[in-house]
Amino acid sequence: MDSSLGSKIKKLRKELKMTQAQLAEPEMTKSMLSQIENGLAMPSMKSLQFIAKKLNKPVSYFIDESSDHLVKNDNDDKDSYDHIVNELKKIDELIKSNAFKEALVCIEELEHLTSLYDNSKLMGDILYKKGQCMMELDKLAEAVKLFYRAYEIYLNNNFYIEAAKSYAETTTEHWRNFEYGKCIDIYLKAKEIYDKSPNRDIHFEIELLHGLSVFYSAIGDFDVTSKYLDDALEISKTTGVYYKADELYRSKAVMNYIQGDHENYKINIEKAEQFAVFTENKVIMKYIYSVKVVHENAIGNYDKALEYLEQMKKVNAPHHEYFYYREKAKALYYLGKYDEALENIKHVFYPDYASHKLDYLMMWSTKVYEGLIYSKLGQLNKSIDPILTAIEKMKKFGSSRLLAFALESASDIYYQMGEFEKAYNYLKEANHMKNDIIKNKIYF
Repeated sequence: MDSSLGSKIKKLRKELKMTQAQLAEPEMTKSMLSQIENGLAMPSMKSLQFIAKKLNKPVSYFIDESSDHLVKNDNDDKDSYDHIVNELKKIDELIKSNAFKEALVCIEELEHLTSLYDNSKLMGDILYKKGQCMMELDKLAEAVKLFYRAYEIYLNNNFYIEAAKSYAETTTEHWRNFEYGKCIDIYLKAKEIYDKSPNRDIHFEIELLHGLSVFYSAIGDFDVTSKYLDDALEISKTTGVYYKADELYRSKAVMNYIQGDHENYKINIEKAEQFAVFTENKVIMKYIYSVKVVHENAIGNYDKALEYLEQMKKVNAPHHEYFYYREKAKALYYLGKYDEALENIKHVFYPDYASHKLDYLMMWSTKVYEGLIYSKLGQLNKSIDPILTAIEKMKKFGSSRLLAFALESASDIYYQMGEFEKAYNYLKEANHMKNDIIKNKIYF
């Protein structure tokens, strides 16, 4: 029997991280492939063509010793398998370094190589990485198409984990458009696809559960949110991986704060901080400080909120400047430092990537504070328009605590302006909304 043919198949399969079942099905059994790899059986030409296509090789590679020699030694051959694999590794490093434009140039060079089958795993990998770059470059429609094409290739070749990852990425546009139900449906289907795999990817399992918790929190279903967070943390504990533990505990702390559970908030924010310090995750450390800032402002500890803001700023990691100026302006407003508050609130901008309902509402609540600051400075002529802008933007989500606050603020400003009918109507709407919030257990 030809053991060299079997060894070539085995070597390539392992390089592509394929199981025997993934390579064999549906053409042959796993047992038959095992015999071929160990030189105990020879595949039929039909089976060899099937294997070659899945491994992204011409049939001649397996039956012609000279072709094997050429592929291994001709480093200048840009169509060679080794060249493609090496380029994909370089692309991964570029993506990790946020060099998305440079990665895209390399990807587009690989796309047109004659040695790539359109439906091979390598092509799926290329499309997936291109989708990642397009997403980061804010070309969402193109990114989603690429992720979906990669998903189809992976699924057709029984790469269930890769298929699930690609399918999960297609939530991008829906998330940006506040279509939380569609995001949930996609993630649940991705989980079904993942569950078909005989192998496990613990990191991805945790990412799936965390993602579902985020989507359910956006629709205000905190019971389901908590369940997914607890499930993710349980996987972390039982496997000893503790992947995303800092972010998972931070998310639990946010849920505690929103629901008014200050005791568990303290427990979970401390755990989040411990994991962030242990893993030296400065990005998450920034987000932990941001939660602390919002919490302290909400319970009236404005000096403490300002202290956390400055600590957050000192952490050497990217942060959202609009958040810093918004929360600082709020704290200064409540401390009666209206001139300073106005200077800070002027620096706030309104990005279009605030896609979580709470983030969106908090972002536009800035306009309410802008109006209130102007009123405290005696500039009533400038105070009502920002608040009306906030109301218009927040109505997208119906009843909410922050919208009720905006309506009450508009009523107060109109009262100061002597427009009593408008003041009454806005106050009436605010009170009606408060009743709706209590009735439907709306937390934000």
